[in-house]
Amino acid sequence: MGLAPPLPRARRTAENRGVEVGVTLHHPHGQIYGYPFLPPVAERELAADERLAGCAPCELLRRELADGRRVVHANDSVVAYVPQAGRWAYEAHVVLREHRASLLDCEPLELRELSRALQALVRGYDALFERPFPYVMVVHQAPTTGGPDPDRSRGHLHVEFYPPLRTAEKLKYLAGSEQGAGTFISDTLPEESAAALREAIARAA
Repeated sequence: MGLAPPLPRARRTAENRGVEVGVTLHHPHGQIYGYPFLPPVAERELAADERLAGCAPCELLRRELADGRRVVHANDSVVAYVPQAGRWAYEAHVVLREHRASLLDCEPLELRELSRALQALVRGYDALFERPFPYVMVVHQAPTTGGPDPDRSRGHLHVEFYPPLRTAEKLKYLAGSEQGAGTFISDTLPEESAAALREAIARAA
């Protein structure tokens, strides 16, 4: 009898849209990744939880709601905002108001409102420059500890969008600072990006 393969320690779901993000399929498409190890991003997210002695996405959401300038869409269950220290000009994070480890932990209403928020954001992206807006969308869920079920006290379900457009015609390329130093440089203010995206979402509604 052969040995069973190791269970994934972390899962990420991604959707890609647009040739600008390097896709070979020209229609929106997605993948589900399961890793037998904890990848660096998930590891850093858990480290942020430990530093804050709680949930980092919950704390970031609290700060964004208190400030309000970078929030682009909100309903009773979900908030979408342009992060204060985003790496892309129109990066957006879509976060459940309640702490949920994964999609499996969401109430039916939360899933409906999550889908509505995602649709509103994507339509807003398309309206922003009046063209199909390329992006990579990643669903972050709680990593597991090697067993079949995630530790529901760790991790917080959220969706992140990484769109490469800076303007209707200009792309953000990873240059020396990003690739050599791991430090992103942006020529836009998140508050300005959020205001433009909020207006585009309202226009596309």
